Amino acid sequence: MNNNKGFTLLELMVVVGLITVLAGLAAPEVKQWAASQRLSASVRSIHSAFQLARLEAIKVGGDVVVAFSEGTGPSGTYAAFVDEDGDRVQDTGERVIASGSLSNQVTIGSARFDLGGTGTLDKLQTHFDSRGLTTGRNGEVRMTNVYGKAVRVVLNSAGNSRVEMM
Repeated sequence: MNNNKGFTLLELMVVVGLITVLAGLAAPEVKQWAASQRLSASVRSIHSAFQLARLEAIKVGGDVVVAFSEGTGPSGTYAAFVDEDGDRVQDTGERVIASGSLSNQVTIGSARFDLGGTGTLDKLQTHFDSRGLTTGRNGEVRMTNVYGKAVRVVLNSAGNSRVEMM
């Protein structure tokens, strides 16, 4: 009576081969999912910065600016600050409410706002006044990931922001 328990080398090689094939098929999907999650995290942080800036402007009864720099990953940045002197430039001593850079492989392709109410979106910043309203009519920040998925955060003149898939 032969009581050998366990797997043969051939059985073990077949199982390892199947796991390798399945992992190879799943890898591209996992990469796209991870890129989508990085894009979602960046969108949430910018949407949150708009909301925080609006609330802070109402709370302090003054202007709060949200400024952007276009770029990919750490080059794509945003900052919201209390603009005490009204020049819309972050000076020494002006308090930062929110700031950050994008996740790797996420790009701010454009950040355009209508500061003069002309309908031309051409500025990299916007601001909220003491009532929580934005200057001009509207604006948006467009972001993409390496797979071409695009999302925009739209800001209207009432100071409300929303996220739109493109």
